Amino acid sequence: MAEAVTAGSALSRRRVGLIVPSVNAVIEPDCARIAWPNVTFHATRVMLRETTPEGLRQMNDGVAAAADLIASVTPDVVAFACTSGSFIDGEEGLARQIASIEARVGCPVVSTSRCIVAAMAHLNATKVALATPYLDEVNAAELAFLESHGLTVTNLRGLGLSGKAIREVPPERVKELVRDVDTPDSEAIFVSCTDLRALEVAEELENECGKPVLTSNQVTLWGVRNALGGVPAVTGYGNLLA
Repeated sequence: MAEAVTAGSALSRRRVGLIVPSVNAVIEPDCARIAWPNVTFHATRVMLRETTPEGLRQMNDGVAAAADLIASVTPDVVAFACTSGSFIDGEEGLARQIASIEARVGCPVVSTSRCIVAAMAHLNATKVALATPYLDEVNAAELAFLESHGLTVTNLRGLGLSGKAIREVPPERVKELVRDVDTPDSEAIFVSCTDLRALEVAEELENECGKPVLTSNQVTLWGVRNALGGVPAVTGYGNLLA
């Protein structure tokens, strides 16, 4: 009898496919932190050497092949979990990217950049302070993307990093960056990059700043939860997931 229950539980699991940059060492541990019951995460990678416009576009050339790979696990939803890769060519480029992935995986697709826009709308917020680990030219592309969706960026601070260096930023430095970028008129703070250790300090920062602190992995997981439906809230990682 116990074996039948176990088998049934296994069959009821829902699978989330992740397409992540090859250098990313943060999003999978963050997904493990969330640990929704009967939801499993399965990642495939696409080569990224440097977080520059050229490097991101080269990475994006490999996303279709990564989608073909993740399709083989028959996912219920797929997340393209790269913030900069999903905004680098604006909304038009992102729309093409999502359509290409959807055609290959046969299930709903969420992307980090779309999720931040949706999360801001969910919060009825239009003014955001933007904290990033990126180089200036990548920051400029993110600023343009957010403004194209009607958001006002009240302040922007970047760390000037690329590639593997981003994942080495400690949470204490993330907290300093958020404190530096916040402005009195911002309605939320967004900490960009799925390879930055921001989710683990989001709730602490929200309590300190008195406003939503959104992170790339947080909004991506929120988008995944919405796409799956029936997935419980999670406490400890910011109000958006709670």
